[in-house]
Amino acid sequence: MGYEALIRRAWRTGDFSIKELLKDDPQDGVSPDELRRKVKSEMEAIIAREAGDAPAVLSAHKEGSMKLAPFVKFREEKFGAVLFETRSEKVYTLSPTGAAVVREIVSGSDAQSLVANLQKKFSDKTGKMAQEAESFLADLKAKGLITE
Repeated sequence: MGYEALIRRAWRTGDFSIKELLKDDPQDGVSPDELRRKVKSEMEAIIAREAGDAPAVLSAHKEGSMKLAPFVKFREEKFGAVLFETRSEKVYTLSPTGAAVVREIVSGSDAQSLVANLQKKFSDKTGKMAQEAESFLADLKAKGLITE
């Protein structure tokens, strides 16, 4: 069993045993303990990376929920936030209000609860924010940055 096969098996089963790897493909100059630590480290890196997407993955199963498109990354900044579409390499800067809208999307809100949450959070009694949020959502959908 090669190293890549070991990593795949360890990820699938949670078993970090390296006996098969050492038997089939002795690792020159690498002790079993070092190899075990390396496998464990790679598994922890995979888990950390996968856990970062957990809210989006869990919310994907909720009926009517929105989520970022597969190739869109969201990062908050001091001025608001940035959406990065990795396929086209387009960058969209967002105001703090736009960042709040995208934050609601990432948390798995549907369009109606998103607007209600923002109205409550920003004390929007005029309804202007609701109109702007709905317009912004439509724009994000039109650009393919979010899906329902």
